[in-house]
This record gives sequence, structure tokens and C-alpha cells, in this order.
Amino acid sequence: MNSKKDSARIIVQGILKEIEERSAAEKPDPDITSGFQAYLRKIQDSVSLDCSRSIPQKYFPRIREILGEEIIEVLDPGKLGSLVFKNRNRIHQVHKKLATFTELYRHAHKVAHDSLDQVSRLRHVIQEMVESQIAHVQEVEIFEQRMLRSQLLVDIMLEPFEDGIRRIIGFLGAKQFDVYLFDDDRFLTNELKTDGKVFTYNKQQEDAPDLPEAVSAPTFQEVQETIYEIPLIVEGKQIGHYRICRQIKDDFDRERWIQDVAFITPVAARIIEANHNRLHAMKVYTDDLTQLYNKRKLNEQMGRLFKQFKTGQKKLFVAMIDIDKFKIFNDTHGHPVGDDVLKQTALLIRDGVPYAYRYGGEEFCAVFYGLEKQEVIDAMENLRKRIETTPFTIADQEHHITISAGIAEFETSMNAVMDAIDLADQALYVSKEDGRNRCTYYDDVKGRRAMENSRLLQKYTLLEEEVERLRQVVAGKKAAKSR
Repeated sequence: MNSKKDSARIIVQGILKEIEERSAAEKPDPDITSGFQAYLRKIQDSVSLDCSRSIPQKYFPRIREILGEEIIEVLDPGKLGSLVFKNRNRIHQVHKKLATFTELYRHAHKVAHDSLDQVSRLRHVIQEMVESQIAHVQEVEIFEQRMLRSQLLVDIMLEPFEDGIRRIIGFLGAKQFDVYLFDDDRFLTNELKTDGKVFTYNKQQEDAPDLPEAVSAPTFQEVQETIYEIPLIVEGKQIGHYRICRQIKDDFDRERWIQDVAFITPVAARIIEANHNRLHAMKVYTDDLTQLYNKRKLNEQMGRLFKQFKTGQKKLFVAMIDIDKFKIFNDTHGHPVGDDVLKQTALLIRDGVPYAYRYGGEEFCAVFYGLEKQEVIDAMENLRKRIETTPFTIADQEHHITISAGIAEFETSMNAVMDAIDLADQALYVSKEDGRNRCTYYDDVKGRRAMENSRLLQKYTLLEEEVERLRQVVAGKKAAKSR
């Protein structure tokens, strides 16, 4: 607090010095000077008028007070003797000048005394103002520091998680920052660990040492470095704790640092919890291998899009995508190579369509909302050609794959999302039948599928009739044998 006050005093004194320098550079007000001189002339005229015939008695005590008793004795008529009669007029003029001088002196003395009183009062006022300004500047500095600290909290909340954690580590001067969160079984897992520069996320391994115990109250240790553990609490619920390590320096203010930790911890707890929830949501809705959204996310998003589509404002399409002969590729080159192909294919699909999902195995799904039929077909054809011409380099070896796709449009008569997905699957099957490495639009083959279904129905009917004929033949043989 003293250092802040000293800083504020230096600022105010600098301002005061600048004001004094500007004031000293200003020329005196001529009206004040002329007024003073006019008043002196007025005094002279008044004394001259009083002493025109003789010197009034009131001036002698004033002369004695200012000039001393010797002047009065020298000019005493009784001591001058015969000189008085010869130089009476000159002595009168001397007394007159002395009276004028004493009156001028008395006035100047009064003005000087009043000025000194005024200067003293002004100095007192200035000192009071200086102290007031020092307190004001100190309050402003404290307010600015609070504003900066509040801005820090806002920045931490708005920045990406890693950047926010970096700001916290820098604010606390941490050497190491470990976060331990409760998992679903109420054990602690090490979710984040950083040396202040690099962030890595770690899962607790099965063969790892015993998990740390939960910290329910702040604990402090000091040897060659400071280790501080403090609970992370959000809305009254403890979500875990974190451990801060920092080196001890000569200027380390332990109490101030603990205050800083207490200041930043509530925000740290909230962003850590938010990030934990975000990661958990990503695990629930994201495919681990390809990092595309999974089938669960597809069902949720398609449900929302389907509701919007039912309002009739925009069109909705779905495409089912399958890597051609992937099982043979996997068996030939091995699952690790197959996994890399899946990951690289997923990146191309994600870049080529608005919404991309891994449906399962080597099958993917693409969703188009608000586009026209030809735009969807063009996008899928561009994706197919790009995958066909893209070399997949894995372990210094190039591999080439193709995809087949089926596209279907949602219709207002449909009752569920799966209705369109089933149609897209049928179109995908046609792409496979027709030689693979192609995209098929369901409407272009639904007549063909209807004919195939009709032929199948006829074959089924004939088969049923043949079965019935054979059943009757068997029944007849049994009846003849029983006779």
C-alpha cells in the first residue's frame, strides 16, 4: 500500500511542479500593479493634505515606532534651538516626508502581512488538495488494477481453453499445473498436465500408480518450491482439485500469491469443467478413429433437419457412401493400413460435403440441406473423382481406392429419417451391382428396382406354386402307401 501511495505522490507532485512552472512563466497582472501604485499615491496625497499646515500628533508615534526614538529627538524643536526659527519650513518638510514614508511603509507592511497569510492559507489548501489528489490517484490506480484483473477473467472465459489456461499459468507464475477431476466412479483422473508451455491430455492407465486422494481444503507446502493444492468447486459442488508448483524467489509474497490463487480459482474451475464436458460430449458423438461425427450424432442432427424439412422451406438429401472392396484391402494390407485409409478418406469426405458422418465400418453418410438435386449430385461426383485420383501414402507406399454412393431425397410423405436412408442404401446397392466407383440417384433406378421386385415376386409366386405341387405329391404318396 505504501508503494502505491508513493507512486501516486510522485504523479501528483509532477503535476504540481508543472503547474508552478507554468505559473512562474506567466507575466504579472498589470491591473494589480497599477492598482497598488494608485493606492500609494492616494496615501501620499492624504498625508500631504494632513500636513499642509502642521504635522498632526498621530504621525509622531508611528514615526517613532518605525524609525526609532532617535529621529524624534534629532528633530525636537526644543533641542534645535535657534535653528528652528531659521529652518522651520525645512523641518516641516522633513516631518512631512517622514510621515508619508511611515504611512507608505505601514500600508506595504500590511499588504505583505496579508499576502503572507494568504500564501500560508493557499499552501495549506494546496497541501490538502495534493493529499486529496494523491488519494484520488491511488483510488484510480486501484480501480484500474481491478479493471485489468476483471478483464483478465473475461478474457480467460472467452478465449479457447488452452489459451485461457496459459493466461492462468502466467498470472500465477506457475512452473507446473496439474488438474485432477472426479470421474463417474468418484475416483480422480489426471485430465491435464502442463509445464507451462505444452498441454497434453492423459488417460489414467490401468498399470499406473495409485490415484491421488481428493483434496477438500487448500494445502500449502514450501521447501525449495511452493506447492499449493486447492479444490475446484462449481456451484457448490467439488469437481476435483488442482496443484500449482512455482519456484520461490526472494521477492515472493506468499500471502499476496495465495490471494491471487483464490481470485483466479473460481474461473479456472468453470473453464476446466466446461472443457471436460466438451471433451466428454466429443467422445459421445465423435468416432474415435476418423474424428467424424458418429451415427448417434447423425440421428440427432437429422432429427432436427427433418423437422425443418417438414415445414417445406428447403430440400433435404442423404447420401450413403461405401469404400469399394475394403474387406479385401484390409485382409491384403492389414488393419493398421486400413485404419489409415479410413482416416484419410474421412478427411476428404468432410471437406467435400456439408455434413459428414461415419455410419459404421467402411460406410459413411453425407447430408445436404438447402441444396438442389443437381448440386447434390455434382458434389458427390466431385467427391468420388477426388477420392479416385488421390494417392493414399502409408508407410512410403501408395494405395488407391474408390467409393460407391447412393443418393436419396427426403419426401414430405416420409414419416421417419430412416425412410430416406433406406432409399439411399438401395441406390448404393445398385452402384455396387453396376460395377462400383459410381454415384446413383434413387429416382433414376426406382423403376428398375420396381421391375426387379416384380420379377422377384413372380419367382417367389412360382416357387410357392412348385412347393405346393410338391407338397401335394408327397401327400398323395403317403396316402397310397397307407392303403
